[in-house]
Amino acid sequence: MPGERSKPIMIGLALLAIVAVVATIAIPTWRNHRVSQHLDEALQSGEAAKLVVMEAATVRGGLSQLKPGDLSFNAASSLNAYTSKIDVSETGRITIATQNTGAEPDPVFLLTPLDNSATGGNAPLVWSCDIIAGATEWMPPRCVRPALPAPATSTKG
Repeated sequence: MPGERSKPIMIGLALLAIVAVVATIAIPTWRNHRVSQHLDEALQSGEAAKLVVMEAATVRGGLSQLKPGDLSFNAASSLNAYTSKIDVSETGRITIATQNTGAEPDPVFLLTPLDNSATGGNAPLVWSCDIIAGATEWMPPRCVRPALPAPATSTKG
């Protein structure tokens, strides 16, 4: 019977169509997840540099008191498979260049220290994170721009 032979073929084609739809959704989602993981690892490589800035700002009494040479940092010890370069400027800004992340082009992050001592926060510094090169679609969740409240002012009455 001709109809009996076509049933397995139709079932096979239906299964093939389902697999194609699932693959169309799953492959880009998996790729984006991997890129996000790689970028997160690249940002983690900047943690040692952030500690150097935090210590120098604490010892000197604030970011505005930093002096050249306060921020010596062995960047090579913090590099990983997804980080090609880490630079710390004299003002405490940290630039993290990424590599091999799967993002095109590989992003460059800028971590900017912000003085948090006047707001009564637990940490004297908070960090603002921006992508300065590459697509902003790859901004990891840990890369944020914190909103600092205005310092409290006292009024004498």
